[in-house]
Amino acid sequence: MIDQEVLLKEKGIRPDQVVDVLALSGDVVDNVPGVPGIGNKTALELIQKWGSLESILANVDHISGKKRQENLRLFTDQARLSQNLIRLHSNIPLQINMDTCKFHNIENTKLKKLFMKFGFNSLLTDMVATAKTEETHYKLINTPERFDEFFDQLIKQRIFAVDLETTNINPLKAHIVGISFSWQPKEAYYIPFMGPEGIECLNPGTVLPKIRTILEDENIKKVGQNIKYDLLVLKNNTILLQGIVFDSMIASYLLNPIKRNHNLDDIALEYLSYKTISISELIGLGKEQITMDQVDINKVCQYACQDADVTFRLANLMEPLLKKQGLWHLFQMVEIPLIYALANMEWNGICVDAAILHKMSDSLTTRLQQFEKEIYTSANQEFNIGSPKQLSEILFEKLELPQLRRTKTGLSTDANVLTTLAWHHPLPKLVLEYRQLIKLKNTYVDALPNMIHETTGRVHTTFNQTVTATGRLSSSEPNLQNIPIRADIGRQIRSAFIPCEKDSVFLSADYSQIELRILAHFSDDTALVTAFQQDKDIHVSVASAICGIPIEQVTSEMRRNAKAINFGIIYGLNEYGLSRDTGLSLKDAHDFINAYFSLYHGVKRFKDTVLEKARSCGYVKTLFNRKRSIPDLNSENKKRRNLAERIAVNTIIQGSAADLIKVAMNKIHTKLIRGGYEAKMLLQIHDELLFEVKENALTLTRSMIQEEMSNAVTLNVPIKVNIKTGKNWMEAE
Repeated sequence: MIDQEVLLKEKGIRPDQVVDVLALSGDVVDNVPGVPGIGNKTALELIQKWGSLESILANVDHISGKKRQENLRLFTDQARLSQNLIRLHSNIPLQINMDTCKFHNIENTKLKKLFMKFGFNSLLTDMVATAKTEETHYKLINTPERFDEFFDQLIKQRIFAVDLETTNINPLKAHIVGISFSWQPKEAYYIPFMGPEGIECLNPGTVLPKIRTILEDENIKKVGQNIKYDLLVLKNNTILLQGIVFDSMIASYLLNPIKRNHNLDDIALEYLSYKTISISELIGLGKEQITMDQVDINKVCQYACQDADVTFRLANLMEPLLKKQGLWHLFQMVEIPLIYALANMEWNGICVDAAILHKMSDSLTTRLQQFEKEIYTSANQEFNIGSPKQLSEILFEKLELPQLRRTKTGLSTDANVLTTLAWHHPLPKLVLEYRQLIKLKNTYVDALPNMIHETTGRVHTTFNQTVTATGRLSSSEPNLQNIPIRADIGRQIRSAFIPCEKDSVFLSADYSQIELRILAHFSDDTALVTAFQQDKDIHVSVASAICGIPIEQVTSEMRRNAKAINFGIIYGLNEYGLSRDTGLSLKDAHDFINAYFSLYHGVKRFKDTVLEKARSCGYVKTLFNRKRSIPDLNSENKKRRNLAERIAVNTIIQGSAADLIKVAMNKIHTKLIRGGYEAKMLLQIHDELLFEVKENALTLTRSMIQEEMSNAVTLNVPIKVNIKTGKNWMEAE
């Protein structure tokens, strides 16, 4: 809060003038439109000079800037409406008895669902905290005698939950602090290997060899939460965890893929109404954070046992839910086996030539300095290119470019906005290119050398199964799926990725237009299906049909426009998006889309059918029955409804493609593990798989990969796989 004196000193206005400033600039949070072309800075300057909104409107002819004058005249009524919307009315009589605002006899089950629906996590936590504390039986196994008793029980179990406590979230850098087990609800055991000085722990060199045979027995079922992490930590300790049948994180994700978090705390709260001990309660946060081996062993025991116990209980609860939702086959046959494939890929890692990246970094620094000069010249002044606020002032106030979208903080200068504005002025394109260069330099060129593992000499990314709502995998630490393939800088970065072993090459296997093929399969559109069955260039075929000309007369520009609409259909592209991407006028873009749907009736029918069913049942599902709820399909808000419609169609296509490549990965992983192929699967980049293969095994491996990827699933159009090889990733593209 600020007082009158501070407001006058910092902003140069009185409290009664704040309303007029906001009437001009608008307020996105409260949906106040304001006057287009006038931001906070200009609004302040105008009020400082003219004193009030009415004075400004009375002196429009004396305001600088033709566009600003035009907007003030055109939006006079809107400015006054905005002023009225913002002004607080303090003279309204309110006769409310506060006692009538109290709620009685609250139904906790309904209230819990309401809190979950709207993301009121703090209220949900408080609600659960008032519930009766559960009685649990958690045992610390820190003596040889206790371990012998525990082990006698463990060897009798055919299924149990297992969870590791470690020193690091990176599984390849983590040391095992302890391990917990549970095979009965509300019962669990914790075996500590590390703890504060003077605390009795067991020797991992004694314990791990004894439990190895159980952990490696595929006939003894294992349950976990994010169990890929435990698998990798154990592998780093020469134990190959087998028999994984359930992961509560993946189960939660399949049951609700649009939920943001699938950590154990949230899942336990949602499905068990159980408030778990947070890890931050044990190790703290930020600079004060410690590692698990420094925490009191009894606290760690309660935490670790709770993790194993809750995970075991969740497995028993969630399995019937998965079956009821028709998700069990996807869970059991696709997602669970994929844990092993992804863990192996993360373990393999990939080699990076740091010298190439260091040289690139120097070159990029020079290029960025050149870009800065070009941007300043185009803007006719220097400014902070990284500041959205300053860029917004240049684009919309100084250059008076079209205002396309507002955010909570002002006019948007995101990539979509700049792409559209690039058709009006050279500055937005320069800023886009500058942003891409600086992002790639910071994210990859400068960062990757520091991410090379000190022991393996490789970069080890993490593949995430439970992040995207469509079922796609994501990659993090570092994200190796986001290196642009078409940009020159992206290709240069890829050239730094090299095979680790001598006499090896990279093999890239890429599904050709898989999402369009899946669209053809679902829509069963005769023209689309025929084009793929005859192995025609689908973009040329579409351009030929829409333009009504022979294939040989299709120009590169026609093909580019057809390609934009082909892929745009999947992502719900409208005439505005097509116009932005191609430079077509809105009318031409509108006509192009209409011509497409008039020729490809099956695609239009497919979209209409998808939306009709989704509005009725509330969700869509992929080829493998992956489900995603679409809450806003029946929204009265047109913008939200349109977005929901785009999401519905996109999820079916993109989600089915994600399922398909996961099936292929599982099959290939099985073949590689069984042996006979001197090859390693390294990366998945959405529709592409990257392998490191010994040159003498290339023919055999190529044939196997082609076979498994092409036949992962049967569609009514051929599945085409493009395979290339090279001495680095760029050459293999």
